Amino acid sequence: MVARRAGAGAALCGLVAAVVLAAGCGPAPGARGGPAAPADTRPRMEQVAAAWEGSAALGQWREGFHPLDEQDWAPPGGFRSGEDKAAAVNGHFVLRAELPAGPPPATPVRWDAGGAELTLPLLGAQEVYAELARPKGPPPESGHALPVTAVRFGETAVRTSRGPARVPAWLFTIEGYDTPLARIAIRPQELPKPPIEPLHTFDGGTAQLFGHSAASPDATSFEVTAGHGSCDGGVAVDVLEGADTVVLAGRILPGKELGPGVACDAVMHEQTVPVTLTRPVKERVILDSASGTPLEQGPRRR
Repeated sequence: MVARRAGAGAALCGLVAAVVLAAGCGPAPGARGGPAAPADTRPRMEQVAAAWEGSAALGQWREGFHPLDEQDWAPPGGFRSGEDKAAAVNGHFVLRAELPAGPPPATPVRWDAGGAELTLPLLGAQEVYAELARPKGPPPESGHALPVTAVRFGETAVRTSRGPARVPAWLFTIEGYDTPLARIAIRPQELPKPPIEPLHTFDGGTAQLFGHSAASPDATSFEVTAGHGSCDGGVAVDVLEGADTVVLAGRILPGKELGPGVACDAVMHEQTVPVTLTRPVKERVILDSASGTPLEQGPRRR
């Protein structure tokens, strides 16, 4: 999995994308539509699992505050207009309320599954609003902005590397909407340094993995979003389960024979691949074999 940021969700995306994997989408005319799949993904998967199992990085991932959600505001029932949505996405707000000046009350992060709470330094309303209202795109020709009519301190629900949590937040009332816009009032902790280097060389059969949908610790099945080329046969995802890890490896499947003089385009396509585990995810970290990093939870960030 985050200025427009829930926390580590955006940072995770950058971390996973640090190694850019080719999708293999340009075979020679007359060749098969995609490269041959890697002969065996298991050796690399075992290396990644061994590096993470019992590591300091795993402890940091489990014990720290690493949110997996973007802080995108989606009011129930949707936005009243396209202008409202554009204003929210691009940070166009107008303040018609006083921002609380005092420090917020000490409030820990509380995980739904229990366990040790975590108390971190809190951000004031002024700092959080400054990030919220920082323009991220050009203003509409009409100059439309969303009025903020009240600001209060409270909590919001966030998905994290330790599961769902209640997190201290500033809640901004937006004129015309019953549900406030929430922004977390703490900064995520630094992501753990992966205990294994990413693959620097790989064959054309390695598929790039963008994210997974496992939102519940009790999930035994979820979906993985992967990339492949126009003439490939799609993507398969291999799974290696360990005590503390679930390692996923994407494989490009061979495509069909192309006729003489036919060439592929260079378009990257996304595919959703189902994954089934032998037991629930629980506290295990889901890892991308190629990058050696935790795979982002949620859809690909465009």
